[in-house]
Amino acid sequence: MHLPDPALTFTLPSLHDNLTLNCRIYHPLGLAASNSAAGWRPKHAAVLGHPYAPLGGSYDDPVLEEVAAHLVRTGFIVATFNFRGAANSEGRTSWSAKPEREDYTTLVGFLAYYIHYLDHPESRPHNPGNPTLLMGGYSYGAMITTQIPPLSSILAQFTSPSTTSTPAMLRTRAESLGTQQRELLQMYSGRRSLRVGECSSPRKSHDSRRSFSLDDAEEKLRKGVQDFIAKTRHHHRPAAPASTIDGKTDPPRPAPDSLAAEAPAEDATLQSLPDLLRPSAAYLLISPLQGLISNLATMSRAPASSLAEAKLRQNPTLAIYGDHDVFVPVGKLRGWVERMQGAEGSRFRGEEVSGAGHFWVERGVFGQMGDLVSQFSREVLSDEMTET
Repeated sequence: MHLPDPALTFTLPSLHDNLTLNCRIYHPLGLAASNSAAGWRPKHAAVLGHPYAPLGGSYDDPVLEEVAAHLVRTGFIVATFNFRGAANSEGRTSWSAKPEREDYTTLVGFLAYYIHYLDHPESRPHNPGNPTLLMGGYSYGAMITTQIPPLSSILAQFTSPSTTSTPAMLRTRAESLGTQQRELLQMYSGRRSLRVGECSSPRKSHDSRRSFSLDDAEEKLRKGVQDFIAKTRHHHRPAAPASTIDGKTDPPRPAPDSLAAEAPAEDATLQSLPDLLRPSAAYLLISPLQGLISNLATMSRAPASSLAEAKLRQNPTLAIYGDHDVFVPVGKLRGWVERMQGAEGSRFRGEEVSGAGHFWVERGVFGQMGDLVSQFSREVLSDEMTET
């Protein structure tokens, strides 16, 4: 299935250490056709993680792109990204997977607010319904998906963050890009949806397709972020530390003499958004890594396995795997699926594809995997879901 060009190609700072991650967002055809975010409801979205970077994994992986294409066709906005050390993202792959879990949750938090600002609150009906935020991945990306905290815990750190924090920067970035895309859809009504690239660091995206008015868009975005943060500060600090906005570091600025002797005031915070669209969670795991391989990621303070598994049982979850996976014995996968499905009230289910290996290159299995993804995504959208 063909995956359309991304609506946005950009970078974000990781929640773990502000390291720069390359990201893409794909808009569903229904959104482009309507030329208005208001014509696309509810605001379903998905985040997908790619295979292991040291083995060549990136957001250009063909299996990941196939999954993304099916979700876009169903009506999801889809965000993909390169974990640290993959392709053009900075850094290198960790041994613990802790940084990668926070790379992933960076996209989750950003996307929740991007969806909110893509559709202006004033244009919403009184009861728009909860959107679905589907979190998934392939291979290593599926392993990271199983280990991230529940959606409510991820979004909690974005509710009222310090204005100088990474969550605050991600919120302002989501507001800027969501608003920008909404205005473009309105401005270019009747024309083909335009792709706007935006980069948050001096190093530009390596995507060969240049963006429309890139320099102007970056300058407007930078000024908007700076103005927004300035307006939310309620107190002056004796000396502002060096700050990084869009990858450019400003030197510390001394405070006025009249304030120099005052004790530092507590950081101002961004206000919570009472009208924020509250997404419900769903999970999609393609060729999940279970057993010894997934234990490599438990050397750091990973979320308790019981909590990680609980979110998969409490929310709609589909695991798709082959019976010829070279990394995980099929018996181990079958035992895990049986245990997860058998729990009381479980919403987890597994689908085993006969003859499929880990890489989905065997004859006929690629299409079967895609059909299962489409079927699950349609089921998720038709369900009345509640985030636990």
